[in-house]
Amino acid sequence: MQTAHVVAAACLTMSSVALAEQTSVNGTPRHEESESLLQEIIVTASRREERLRDTPSAITAITGANLETMGVQSFRDYASLVPGLSQRDTGAPGLGTIILRGMNTGGQQTTNTTAYYVDDTVFTASGFLSQGALVTPEPELAEIDRIEVLKGPQGTLYGASSLGGLIRIVTKKPDASEAYGNVRTEFTTMSGGEEGYMIRGSLNAPIVRDKLAIQAAGYKRSLPGFADNVATGTEDANSSDLYGGRVVVRATPTDDLTIDVSGLIQNIENDGYSYESLVPGTQRPLYGDYKYDHYRNFGSSLKYRLANATLTWAGLDAGSLIASASYAEYDVNTRSDATSTYVPVAQARAPVVLGTAIPANTGALANPSPSMDKFTADVRFVSNRMGPVEFMGGVFYTQEDSVYDIDILLQDRATGANLPSPLDLLYHTQTTSDYEELAGYGNLTYFITDRLDIQGGIRYARNEQRASIRGPNALYAYVSLPKLEFPFEDSQSTYLATVRWRPSDSISTYLRAASGYRPGGPQTNSNPPPGAPLLIDPDTVWNYEAGVKGTFLDGALSTNFSVYHIDWKKIQLNALDASGVLLQTNGGDAEVDGVELELIAQPISGLTLTANAGYTDARIVSVLPGVSTATGARVGDNLPLTPEYTVAFTADQRISLTNDMTGLLGATLRYQSDMPNNYAASTTAAQRTLASITTVDLRGGVEFDRYTIQLRAQNLLNEHAYLSVANNVATVIQPRSITLAFSAGF
Repeated sequence: MQTAHVVAAACLTMSSVALAEQTSVNGTPRHEESESLLQEIIVTASRREERLRDTPSAITAITGANLETMGVQSFRDYASLVPGLSQRDTGAPGLGTIILRGMNTGGQQTTNTTAYYVDDTVFTASGFLSQGALVTPEPELAEIDRIEVLKGPQGTLYGASSLGGLIRIVTKKPDASEAYGNVRTEFTTMSGGEEGYMIRGSLNAPIVRDKLAIQAAGYKRSLPGFADNVATGTEDANSSDLYGGRVVVRATPTDDLTIDVSGLIQNIENDGYSYESLVPGTQRPLYGDYKYDHYRNFGSSLKYRLANATLTWAGLDAGSLIASASYAEYDVNTRSDATSTYVPVAQARAPVVLGTAIPANTGALANPSPSMDKFTADVRFVSNRMGPVEFMGGVFYTQEDSVYDIDILLQDRATGANLPSPLDLLYHTQTTSDYEELAGYGNLTYFITDRLDIQGGIRYARNEQRASIRGPNALYAYVSLPKLEFPFEDSQSTYLATVRWRPSDSISTYLRAASGYRPGGPQTNSNPPPGAPLLIDPDTVWNYEAGVKGTFLDGALSTNFSVYHIDWKKIQLNALDASGVLLQTNGGDAEVDGVELELIAQPISGLTLTANAGYTDARIVSVLPGVSTATGARVGDNLPLTPEYTVAFTADQRISLTNDMTGLLGATLRYQSDMPNNYAASTTAAQRTLASITTVDLRGGVEFDRYTIQLRAQNLLNEHAYLSVANNVATVIQPRSITLAFSAGF
């Protein structure tokens, strides 16, 4: 704790990660050192273009160029740069649960509390049984203009499942005025592991000058493995391949009309997981660092697909009309060793149900596979300022189909072959969730003076769900069970109110109150006991927040500060009744208090210092007895996998070497305090808390003409630490890596 206080205090003397890498020319970054970076960032989080400094809410904006400079390659890499953002990391790219401001309920959570958008395309499943919290998209940086992380519920503008906030990927757009492109290669070596590489190309080309352009990017990234599977003798078993691309066409037939049509694909192939087996009940390695013992080399495969068309018409005197239609889908197949959990079940049930015993040396393969396809349409009108008033109104529609298959297969551990039928299939279930929503939303800002304004917003949404469990040919421990279907419909209103005061051109302050919700659904227990809820209500949050944003010292120092309190009601949780029947219910309440600080300082020419600090206290304030029995949660427990303190520093110095050559030096320090791994009563004391993590990255390079060469060292001190622990297996952070990168613009 003393370390946390020292690092947090140091933040007050330094400077943030809303650092903007300004525009680029012919694919090569252009740096402007004298301007205030925070002041100049333009964000669209409020569904209209605004300077980040003027937006009355907590937002962190990070550009794709800066992420690449810092060597960010994964969601965890950039999450650790953002106050209040974390992840339930499951050990492979593309998987995991996004957590904002502590809003998560532990390993049993399967639906989202943080929404994920790519431009106007919703990539978040909303259905009560959608299992959408199991995936985390990993966009390639060539496709990104910036990432906007919106803190606190975004229910009025973005709808369901944004209890903690929203991550919005803003992609690059074509330029019809000139042709340019970029190629980049990277070569990486991992301490104690293997080598990896990345190759990528992007091109912007006018088709009709100033009227029509196309932009395309494609890439292949091979991430080196470093974890060894001692059971199979495979070294570096967790390597991954990510590949895909994006194409977007922009047409501007008139000055007032813009049409964007885009498509994106990404495939991820994970050969294994960054696991480490532990001595049962402890956090001591069982076989040594970065070693685990799956009886086969299990992995996962993920496919992400996205298509969007957006029309923006600014030809009305009163404002702009924006219409967007999107299609998004993901298809995920995961495989893991579940022997310790399910083989004892099979050994007990097979003699009773099938009249035969399970052979010795049997292993269990768990094969959970969520998938979703989602169509979304949004039409909104964004007004210009009309005297003392500006407003926005829109209509939103989405229809999604989610399927979650789980198979537990019994296999011969030595060969990996399935046991003879019917011993091979222990469990087979299919959960479906068809979700349809129609919503209307609007907000209005009234300017009392040019420096003082108030805003109110409301969204009304109605959804219909058709859910099922078990699916066709369902098996539960060798017993066939019928498919069950559940209809459900619900409506919910969310609200927003802000007061913004700008005492000067360089300072903006605000007060904000906002609500959000996560859709409810049907009770899926086939025979609920008397008094059990038949419908699960939405869980809701109210977020109360105050913030200050400003630039000082003639733009040499920029600040972004917020303090907040969240009330989370009717949390959707599992519970056990007195007879031991597992139920879903609205099982408790939680509160979150937090402080977030971002600073940027440019004390001398060419030097940029940034700092982030976050404090999050997320705790349970009430819980039903049955929930405590099922989950181990108790009043006063902190919500899992949210560190109390997080800090990130960066320092980047540009040094003029010659008229044509610039040297680049930089460093990143990340720190997170210890955090609860799970609820206190659900795990051993030794696995209850995960230790703090401190990592250091260094980077250096040169720019000349259109070329950049960079050498990066990530996790320079080779910190060994755990991100989560379950079933005596830890997810471990990546060891030290050295990367040489070369890029060329043309």
